[in-house]
Amino acid sequence: MFNKVRRRLVILNAVVIFIVLAMLSSLLYVHLRYRLYHDTDEVLKMAQSRIAGFRDLSNMLRSDHPDPEQDETTTYLFWDGEGNLIGQLPEQSFSTDTALLFKAAPRGETIMTVTIGNHSFRVFEFPNARQNPGSIVTIGIVRSLDDANSTLRTLLWDICSVIIAGVLISVLAGLFLAGRALIPIRNSWDKQQRFVADASHELRTPNAVIHAQTEMLLRQPDHTIDQESAPIALILKESKRMNKLLDDLLTLARSDSNQLLIHRAAVPLGSLIREIVEQFRLLTSIRDVDLSAELQEPLTLWGDEGRIRQLLLILLDNALKYTSSSGRIAIAARSEGQLVYISVTDNGSGIADEDLPYLFERFYRGDKARSRAEGGTGLGLSIAQWIMNAHGGSIRVDSKLGEGTKVDLLFPRRAR
Repeated sequence: MFNKVRRRLVILNAVVIFIVLAMLSSLLYVHLRYRLYHDTDEVLKMAQSRIAGFRDLSNMLRSDHPDPEQDETTTYLFWDGEGNLIGQLPEQSFSTDTALLFKAAPRGETIMTVTIGNHSFRVFEFPNARQNPGSIVTIGIVRSLDDANSTLRTLLWDICSVIIAGVLISVLAGLFLAGRALIPIRNSWDKQQRFVADASHELRTPNAVIHAQTEMLLRQPDHTIDQESAPIALILKESKRMNKLLDDLLTLARSDSNQLLIHRAAVPLGSLIREIVEQFRLLTSIRDVDLSAELQEPLTLWGDEGRIRQLLLILLDNALKYTSSSGRIAIAARSEGQLVYISVTDNGSGIADEDLPYLFERFYRGDKARSRAEGGTGLGLSIAQWIMNAHGGSIRVDSKLGEGTKVDLLFPRRAR
C-alpha cells in the first residue's frame, strides 16, 4: 500500500515539476524569440531611414557602396509598379525567382517572415515616398534570420536538456523525500495496527472468561448462588476489567481525535492530593504499604481537576501494584516560580532498563503476567502522557530494577 502511495507521490511530483519547467521554458523561449525578431525589425527600420536619405534611388543602385552600414545579412530589393524586380543590393544576392518570393501584395508597410528551404528571412516592404512614373515604386529590405534561429535552436535543446534533467532529479528526489515523508505515516499505521490487534486481544480475554463461566453456570441450573459464587465473582471481575479497558480505549480514541477538552480552572492541588491519598489509605493498609505525602502549601495549579485526579490515580495505582508488603510510596508536590513539580516515588520492583523507552506505548507492559493478574491494561501511562501534554507539561520516569520507580510531573502554573 505504501509503495503504491510512494509511486503516486513521485509521479505527481515529477508531473508538477515538468509542467512548471515547461511553462517557464516556454516563456523564456517566447520572450527570447520576440526580442530577436524585434531587434531584427528595428535594424530593418533603421535601414529604411537611411534609404530615405538618398535623393535618387537610381544612383543608389549604380553606386558600389550605397549603404556604408549595410552588412552581409541584409539585402535591398527594388520593385517597379508592375511588380518587376528592378535591382538588388548587393547584386545577385538572390535569383529573380527567389526574389519574387519576398514580394508582398501592395498594402503599405509590411513586415513578414519568409522561409525558403532551411533558411528564414525577415522582410520589410514599404512604398517609395519619392516615386515617379517608371521609377522604383516598392522597396524591400531582407535580413537573414539564420543566426537568430540558430540561437533559438540552441536554446530549445538546452531547454529540453534542462527539463529532462529536472524531471529525472525530481524523480530521484521524490523517491527519497516520499520515502522520508511516509516514515511517520508508516509508523503511525503500524502502531494503529498493533493497537487494534492488542485491543482485540485484551477484549477477547475477559470476554472468553465470561463466556466460559456463563456456560458452566447454565450447565448446572439447580445450583444455588452460594455454590457458584466463585464463577460469579470471576464474571464480575472480568466485566469490570472489560469496562475499564473500554473506558481507557474511549479516552485515548477521543484524545487522538481532539474530542476531549480540558476544562481549566484553579485547582487546589494540596487538598486534591490529600483527598486522593485518603482514598488509597485503606488499600495501602491492607497491603501493608506506607503511603506519605509531602506538600507545599498553598499550592494552586491551573488545569482540569478531573484529569489531574485521573492522572494521580493512575500513578498511585501503578505504584501500589508493584510495591510489595512493607514497601513505601511517597507523593510530593511543590512550586518553583511558574512551574509546579509533582513526584510519585515507590521502592517496589522497579522497571528494567530495556522497558523504559516503551512505557508510554499503548498496551505495553514490562511484566505482562503480573500486570494482567493485577487487572492492568497497559493504557494507564499512555493516558497519563496525554493528560500531561494537554496541560502543556511533561512526564518522566526513572527506575531501577529491584530498587523502585520515580515518576516526575512538571506543570506550568498557568495555561500555555
